[in-house]
Amino acid sequence: MNKDIDLHHDPIRKLLFKMTTPGMLAGLVITSYSLLNMVFASQLGSVEVASVAFVAPLFVMIQAFASGVIRGGVSIIATLLGEKSPQEASAYAIQLRLQILVLSVLFCGLGLLLLPFILGIANLSDDLYSQSLIYSQILFLSIPMSLVHLLYESFFRSQGKMGIISKISIFGIVCNVALNALFIFVLKFEIDGLAYATLLTTVIQMLVAVVIYHRGQHEFSLAWRTPAGFSTAQIWRKLMIVGLPLSFSQASTHFGFMVLNIFIVQYGYQAVAAFAIGNAIHSLLFSPAKELGAGLIPLMAQNWGRGSVERVRETIRLGMIYSVVFGIASGILIQIIKYPIARFLTKDDVVTYQHIMNYVNLVGWTVIAWTIFHTLQAIFNSFQKTMFTLFVDVVRLWGLRIPGIVLFYAFIPSMQEYGIWNTMFISNMITALFAVIYFVKVIPPMLDRQACTMNSIESVPKPQSV
Repeated sequence: MNKDIDLHHDPIRKLLFKMTTPGMLAGLVITSYSLLNMVFASQLGSVEVASVAFVAPLFVMIQAFASGVIRGGVSIIATLLGEKSPQEASAYAIQLRLQILVLSVLFCGLGLLLLPFILGIANLSDDLYSQSLIYSQILFLSIPMSLVHLLYESFFRSQGKMGIISKISIFGIVCNVALNALFIFVLKFEIDGLAYATLLTTVIQMLVAVVIYHRGQHEFSLAWRTPAGFSTAQIWRKLMIVGLPLSFSQASTHFGFMVLNIFIVQYGYQAVAAFAIGNAIHSLLFSPAKELGAGLIPLMAQNWGRGSVERVRETIRLGMIYSVVFGIASGILIQIIKYPIARFLTKDDVVTYQHIMNYVNLVGWTVIAWTIFHTLQAIFNSFQKTMFTLFVDVVRLWGLRIPGIVLFYAFIPSMQEYGIWNTMFISNMITALFAVIYFVKVIPPMLDRQACTMNSIESVPKPQSV
């Protein structure tokens, strides 16, 4: 058990602060990383900003697919630790690492092979195509290191060691800023300099995470051979059953952004740049809100594994209160910070600036609903109910967003990009409402059943010693 945090006995309020604050700080840092890339890209021009924006969803979609496998695996590992099964947790961690290594090589190879085709079918202008291809080909080389870093970060998370994650994230953003400044201002690189800075930062972060992890003491071992008595096939099967729904869910979200970009690019590169900058402003507070939910997973999973139903209930109650308060504060703050950030990134580009204002004025408020949604999603994932996550994201993309965009495009073409902004707002609100309904119908009854089971076990009289 982590010396600083006892997930099974410390007060829930104290644990929530310790578990979520470092993760939220890391989320803020990670989002700042994307925003800073936009800042450096804006020094090169609007086409470069649009290129970074167009490639980012494809790159993040691949990361998100592997991240789903990792998150599913971490919920299993945390539950096993709660059940006091460290050897089995070790077996799952070893096989999870092997899965991620295989996926990272596969995604990197396929990505590099298919990039010209993917960018070609998007019907980009010549400038946007050439800049996007240069940036993406270098960026995709970082996929293996990025996924290994995410994996080790999740191993820390499964044991409640959240402070290390935020420290590595802060270290990474400092490296990224320094390397971007070196490549862009000193060595006079162009968009390829942004990609090289990201690649080198990812390598450094991965090495730091791996070295720190293997020098520390943990609740489960991480060797290269699975402990005797555990079936590798069964472990892979469970990792896939739990992780793949999360993978497809998270990947579908970013695939949706790729589809959005294909529609938005029809209104010019300025609209694409505005969408990217608007998303960066929105994500500046959305990512910490998302990490708030992620911090709940090991706390709930370990206590659920121990049968501590009341601690799970308390975690859910306080987690939801925190998410509502943080969501409202974030929605207000986004509307304040949008002006200075948009002005700085657009310089004298009035058209791009106005696009950003239109986008953030509407979509920025959905951070409230989205914070609640991700907290609920973390609750579902803690109980390994990952099929809901897949279902709701598929419905949001294919049942709401894409049909909505097509309808606006076909029947109200005069709205232009406003139709896309409105579709995003509506789909986000409906998704959050659906998650609330699912939570009410599923989670409280499940907790009640588990509480009854535990009470029945405790009420059985123990045999008297002779």
